[in-house]
Amino acid sequence: MPEIADPAVEAAALRAVDACALLDAKNLTDVGTVVPDSVSETGWGECSVDVDAGGKTLELVLTIGDQLILLDDVSGELEGLPLIVDDEDPASCWISVVTSYELELGITVHAELPGGDGCELGRTALGQLVRTLHAEPPQHEQLPGSVLTADPCALAAEDAVRGALGDEIFVEVASLHDCNFWTGDGTTYPLVSVRVYEATQPDASEGEPVDLGGGVTAIQLVTDETSTVSCNVTWRVLATPTDYETDDHGELISVSLDGEPEDGLDVATACEKAVPVAKAVAAAVGKA
Repeated sequence: MPEIADPAVEAAALRAVDACALLDAKNLTDVGTVVPDSVSETGWGECSVDVDAGGKTLELVLTIGDQLILLDDVSGELEGLPLIVDDEDPASCWISVVTSYELELGITVHAELPGGDGCELGRTALGQLVRTLHAEPPQHEQLPGSVLTADPCALAAEDAVRGALGDEIFVEVASLHDCNFWTGDGTTYPLVSVRVYEATQPDASEGEPVDLGGGVTAIQLVTDETSTVSCNVTWRVLATPTDYETDDHGELISVSLDGEPEDGLDVATACEKAVPVAKAVAAAVGKA
């Protein structure tokens, strides 16, 4: 498929979009009436809202930068973008537009209307959201030092990832803010993941402190189970406390290495491989 040439929906443009601000009364007026206090953000690019649609409650969940697995099922166009509709269960319908064939990403609305057909309403909503993205997309406020618009696949130095996984790696764009580096052809562990997100940073008592250099201290968390071994290195880049969040809230970066113990991987080795990648990412980002 030829790549989509639409600057408004390129990854770099979509990372800064405020998904919850998109789900406002103006954009959803053709769908119904937004239920007061129902808007809920679950992460950058992810938001849900309840809408009173003719006396029935329609739940809309918006994902900007959704990883699409049905790229061969394009059934038409919506506002100039390839359209995919999963209507196997009309009461719980998934409507997506493709924003990049190369990255296999799109914008998805999950429309849930118990006892009804959510597909048409979900398509109407998504069409208006795309029109707004083309005209005047609402943006997150970005403080100095923010990593909101950072490309997670570009943060990790290639030589650092190869040092952890070997020379042959497969890059999977999991979302606008998550990137996976697989060993070999993309089906083989171990796996290195880089994630950029906003949350409460891990408590120091939950793991071990790790010096990443440049004044950056991360928390190292390990998982050692029968089927999975993991080492996660997380640090806060920028503090963003609010009236509703603790002082530990902020923009975080996590680097993890996951693998299988049957391949001889243990937590010590996993951390030996994960920490150098985290150091490379921290050096690329710097400290706010």
